[in-house]
Order: sequence, then structure tokens, then C-alpha cells
Amino acid sequence: MLAVKLWNLLRGYVVIRIEGLSLEKFINYAIARGIYLWDITRIDYTTLEAKVGTNAYKELRHIVKRTGCRIKINQKIGYPFFMNKIKGRKMFITGFIFCIFMIFMMTSFVWNIEIIGNEKTEEKDIINYLDKLGLYEGALKYKLDLSDIENSMMIKLDHLTWVGIHIQGTKAIVEIVEGIDPPKIIPKNIPCDIVATKKGVIEKVIARNGDALVQRGDIIKKGQKLITGQIQREEIDTRYVHALGEIFARTYYEKEEEISLIDIKKIKTGNKFTRRIAKIGNNQIALSLEEIPYKNVIIERRNKRLLNWRNIQIPVEFITEEYYEVIQKKETIDESIAKDALVEKITIDLVKNIPKNASILNQDIVFSKKDNKIKGKLTIEVLEEIGEQQKLIPHIEFKEDL
Repeated sequence: MLAVKLWNLLRGYVVIRIEGLSLEKFINYAIARGIYLWDITRIDYTTLEAKVGTNAYKELRHIVKRTGCRIKINQKIGYPFFMNKIKGRKMFITGFIFCIFMIFMMTSFVWNIEIIGNEKTEEKDIINYLDKLGLYEGALKYKLDLSDIENSMMIKLDHLTWVGIHIQGTKAIVEIVEGIDPPKIIPKNIPCDIVATKKGVIEKVIARNGDALVQRGDIIKKGQKLITGQIQREEIDTRYVHALGEIFARTYYEKEEEISLIDIKKIKTGNKFTRRIAKIGNNQIALSLEEIPYKNVIIERRNKRLLNWRNIQIPVEFITEEYYEVIQKKETIDESIAKDALVEKITIDLVKNIPKNASILNQDIVFSKKDNKIKGKLTIEVLEEIGEQQKLIPHIEFKEDL
């Protein structure tokens, strides 16, 4: 079907309106003469609308005389008619060719660089390094060696484990994967203590090497020594060891959020205002200059891009914004529903901060209400290991000679 439509556009066709009392006879005569009519639509009892090729249209004059019907051309469609229109418009053709040339030129450069995946590395540092490698805003796409840039970044920025660069239209998308810093491991021949990484209540202490300084039930704070590598015994000189062990403690994670009991719903009135915008690159040109006539609106946007050509994305986009007038209606949310939604939201946010190897022991939430708002404070009790090694600097006492 697509091939037939393209062929009809190339050779040209007309949309005709046939009026008369012998419409069926007209169609039968056309079929008998081998004239192809398509998209035949009956407008009323005495009127038909159909499409016919330009060459076949000339043959219809014989049928018109025999049936007493009248034919009128409503629309001319196709390549021959288009060429006839622009044949005498040299400036239009020149402008069209110039526009295509400018679009091709504009799409040959990188106008935007997007960095994805950087959490520890500053975006400006990556941009500066890409600039040194030749990838910058305004760089010609066809001169970029993306593979060489990726390898150079991997070598120079050793904290990156993977770099991928691809060009999407006029945008260069740089995806990076940063390496995870391994935990600091102190060699076994270096004395160290084990200290708390956060505050909590001691639940279990396993001292494999060194002396435990805390026991179950003790409340400890961040940075406090839990197992010491400084061994002191009566009548034996102090010695320093590499402390080893596990310390499990009950820790607490808290988060507060609030939710309104008043929900404002927007209901469309049926009135609509449309505004059109042409976007070229990062610049926008408003095609509709009228002001929005409504105070409260819902905006719906539709974007339409020009067709890509050989994987080149033309940076021209037409945006249609539809502003629907709305009236605001207040509705009261049931307290139990609001509390359930609040618990779900806080829990999802808070669990993200809890280590994966930790065990959740208990959780408790306290609600309070004020000015049509409910506030919830969630506390989650967790059992986790909280010890980390810290180098021990031996304290040496110097005695004065008497």
C-alpha cells in the first residue's frame, strides 16, 4: 500500500467531486473503460467524492457526456503540481536549498555535552579534560576520534572503570562508570585499634586480637575505641598488636516527612488556548505571541521533530503547547489513607540509607497533626557491624636521667 501511495504522489492525482443522478452508472462506465477510482466517498444522494490519476481524469469526459453527471476538481496533489507551483519561484527554491545547507552545517557540530554517571567526579573537571582532547561545544563531529578520547580518559583518570561516548544528533553523551573505593586495609604488621563508625548500643563484641573496651549494653559514639591494639598487663611491658574483631550494635535511622490532608484537584472547563514554538538548537522562537487568557491551567505539550537523515538528527523541533483552563476543587483526604501514604514514602526513602548487610530489628512511627497537615517521624532500629580499623601510634614515655 505504501508503494502505491508513493507512486500516486509521484505521478500526481486529483480529488474530484461527481454530481448527478446516475452516480452508479458513472462508476460502472469508469470501470469498464479501465479507469481506476479510489477512496470513493458518498457525500449525499447525488454527490460522490473520489480520487483519480491525472491521465485517467482526461478520459472521464466521455463518461460525463453519457451519464449527464458533472465533475469538479477539489484538490490537486502530487509531484507534478508541486513543481508547477514553484517553477516560477526562484527565490523560494534558492532559499530552500540554502536552508537545507545551513541545517546540514549546523548538525555537523557538537552543541551540547551531557555527562552521565559521575557521582564523585566534578562535571566541570570532566568537561575541561574533554576540551583538551578535542571534544567541546562547537567541535566538528566528523573530526572526533571517540575511541581515542575514551581510551585517553581511561588512562588519565584512573578512578574511572569505563567510559563510553556516542553522538546523538548535535549532542555528545559521555557515560562514565566510577570505580568503588576499596575499604582501607591496614597491613597486619601495623598496630591498630578498632573504632566505631557511628553511634549506637553495643549488642555483641568478638575480639579476635586485642582487648575489648566495651561490652553489651554500652552506649557508644562515633570514633570511640571499641577494641584496642595496646595490650597492657601487670609486670609485662606494653605491647602493640593489630586489632581484629567484629562489633555489632543497635543503631537508629530517623526521618521526618509531612503530608497535606487537602488535595487540590484541577478540572478542565473545556476552554483551550494553543501556542506554537519553533526550537532551533537551544533557541526558541514563539510563533504565537498572544498572552495566555487563563489564570489556572494544565499544560500539555507535543513535540514534532524533522525526520533524521542518515543518522543525522536535525536540531529543528516544533512544539505545540495546549493550555486548558481549569477550576480548582479542594478535597479532604482521609487521615488513615494519608498516614499509610506517609509511612510508605518515609520507609522507601529511609531504607536507602541502611546498609544491605544490616538487619532491621524494629520500626516505629509517631504522627502529629497541625493545620490540615500530618507529620510523621519514622525510627528504624537496625543491627549492624560498626567497627573499622584505625592506625595506632604507640605512645613512648621518655624518662629523665637522674
